Amino acid sequence: MNINTANIIPITKARTKLGYLANKVSGDEYVILTKDGSPKAALVDIDYLTKLEKTLEKIYGKTFIDSKLIKYTREFSDQEVKEWEKSDTL
Repeated sequence: MNINTANIIPITKARTKLGYLANKVSGDEYVILTKDGSPKAALVDIDYLTKLEKTLEKIYGKTFIDSKLIKYTREFSDQEVKEWEKSDTL
């Protein structure tokens, strides 16, 4: 990811050049939009966002465990997970 001061723009200034900024984002190049000096949003290339989402899905779906314990593991059903989530909210 390439963060530099040229990629950080106040929302008030971005409004007038949104089309230009949308064309500027490409690959891992993005623009950070700020409000009152704090980051609030980012403009990113849609293909890059999709790639990030798919990567997160893969990472989130994996559990890292000692290889000696693999034989004791199993995947839990959606129903089991829902029951755990329900009990967590009680």
